Amino acid sequence: MKAIILGLVVAWMLGNTAWAGDKPVILTSIMPLQLLVRDIAGDAVTVDLLAPANVSPHDFQLRPSDMQRLRSADLVLWVGPAMEGYLEKAVAGQDNAVALFPALSLDEDPHVWMDGEQVQNISRRIARLLSDRMPTRGAFFHANAARFSTEFRQYDKQLQLEISRVGNRPYLLLHDGFSRFERHFGLAEAEVVMPASDRLPGARHIVRLRARLQAAEFACVFREPQYPAAMLNALTSGLDVPVIEIDPLGVGMMKADGFLSLYRQLGQAFLKCFAA
Repeated sequence: MKAIILGLVVAWMLGNTAWAGDKPVILTSIMPLQLLVRDIAGDAVTVDLLAPANVSPHDFQLRPSDMQRLRSADLVLWVGPAMEGYLEKAVAGQDNAVALFPALSLDEDPHVWMDGEQVQNISRRIARLLSDRMPTRGAFFHANAARFSTEFRQYDKQLQLEISRVGNRPYLLLHDGFSRFERHFGLAEAEVVMPASDRLPGARHIVRLRARLQAAEFACVFREPQYPAAMLNALTSGLDVPVIEIDPLGVGMMKADGFLSLYRQLGQAFLKCFAA
């Protein structure tokens, strides 16, 4: 019995060696998760990004070098198969990979970081995951999560108030990835150019949307840097309609920026649209 217990202890220590020495490497699938992990982990870990923010997670394709990064990272954090379908087989059987939302169905919006309630749940989950692997830094991680949660709630309430003051009008989005944000702030569901993220819109749909834009039915059109400008130009060319940049993945985020900068950018884009 003592030999069995000793063996289990040695196995546990070997499994945690990478977390006890040099900075562990956390590989996140998308930049919103990278920003959240940085907010919680601080300088205790190295946080790397798998898919560039200027590429939609629905379109990203793994290279051999990416497969090596997935295997060598101390922890791989991803949303789940509903968001990063390309990762489902790639990390199957890997003990270092954690899907935060593994059970989302395909008809649910996987853009969970745009839901204010889920953002705070994710931050607490990250703190627990890191604390389990680095117990000596647990208090640090949970303190960072509490600080982040306080700052996030304050801005979220402020944004709720600002949106309620300006009201909201119909608007046009390139894809249907904002439903969680819309529900959180009580916004009417947007009209979308691409009904499905993996399918380009048909010519008839474009013609109908352009007619509605000519009739001034939309307060603005949102432009996303993850999608080609040609499709948007076909819709808005020659029309006097506000086109507003909105970045759900954080293309413009810098290393020093936190998740709140990304969320604030989303909020300000909607406020700008409603005031257009």
